[in-house]
Amino acid sequence: MSGERYDPVANPYAPGAGTPPPALVGRDETIEGTEIALRRLRSARTSQHLLITGLRGVGKTVLLAKLASLGEHVGYRVIRVEAVGGDDTLRSLLRQARRIVEAAGGGSAVRRALRSIESVSLTVAGTGAALERQVARPDRDALADVLVDVGKAAVDADVGVMLAIDEAQRLDRHDLRRILAGIHRAGQDGVPLYAVVAGLPNLVGEVAKAATYAERLFTVADLGPLSPRQVADAVTIPAREIGVAWSPAAVERIVDRSDGYPFFVQTWAFHTWNAAVDDPISAGDVDRAAPHAESTLDASFFAARIARIPASEVAYVRALASLGPGPHRSGDVAAAMGKTTPQVAAFRDRLISEGVIYSPRYGWVEFAIPHFDRHVARELPDRP
Repeated sequence: MSGERYDPVANPYAPGAGTPPPALVGRDETIEGTEIALRRLRSARTSQHLLITGLRGVGKTVLLAKLASLGEHVGYRVIRVEAVGGDDTLRSLLRQARRIVEAAGGGSAVRRALRSIESVSLTVAGTGAALERQVARPDRDALADVLVDVGKAAVDADVGVMLAIDEAQRLDRHDLRRILAGIHRAGQDGVPLYAVVAGLPNLVGEVAKAATYAERLFTVADLGPLSPRQVADAVTIPAREIGVAWSPAAVERIVDRSDGYPFFVQTWAFHTWNAAVDDPISAGDVDRAAPHAESTLDASFFAARIARIPASEVAYVRALASLGPGPHRSGDVAAAMGKTTPQVAAFRDRLISEGVIYSPRYGWVEFAIPHFDRHVARELPDRP
């Protein structure tokens, strides 16, 4: 079909935020381990929970969704929340917990779970589980009780409970501590509650600070870039299923352009398909797609983060980018700004809370977004 474009409607690639790729590669070991853990808990055997970490664009949200679906398949009711700060995260968690409990029917465990939920967040109008309630400001101290009691109520309905939290590094540290306490107690009480907690790489440190037993509570899946072989599978398998082939040179070009980051792989493959005129899809097709792929990444994946950075923090971002790929000492970033570390500490802390940068270890910082240093060097002016 040389000279003809491929059907854009049939384009099998999915470059979206949390959008499942057509071929979820490189995550088989984590998925298999989670299924074993879930089935062990349902069989009254203990198992560690899962902590998923990685930079933006490595597929944490996609994997979390896959595991949530797996949990439902093997007999769990899933509470899935994205941490957004403030009370909204807990309100979402509690609303979903209430639905699980009310679906469990009656009995003392259900009544106890409803009382726990009410003690945390609800102003009750009247009595009885089915009446309408107005969500009030959470009283967080009983949050651990909620997780344990919801798990016990679910047991009476012969189901387990999965708690899946995305962007968990944004949780208030005290809320994180209470959630971890509930997970820990559920394990001690033999309750089939399984937790999957996902976030940026600094989440491991935040969890360790919140609970001294955290390193025994979780196994850690640190998601990095895909290997060249995995990139090749992510690119070629979806195309092969609809009768389209990629040349080895084209696949190698995608490997080089994406550095193996799953979101970049999907973006480059998507735009290459739409620009391709060769059969099989060629390295020249990848080159033809380059302006579209690069502008898309600049305008969406990167620019969205830049747009959220206040002008007061732009200088810090530019200084970090000027040092090249990280991580870098906080003191070196401050020096690049002509300031001392204490003078820029507030900027650093806000950028960490916004998920633009993270601290891989004490005194060091790094962008939480792959290739962000290159984008900043291209797009931000010399002076904020």
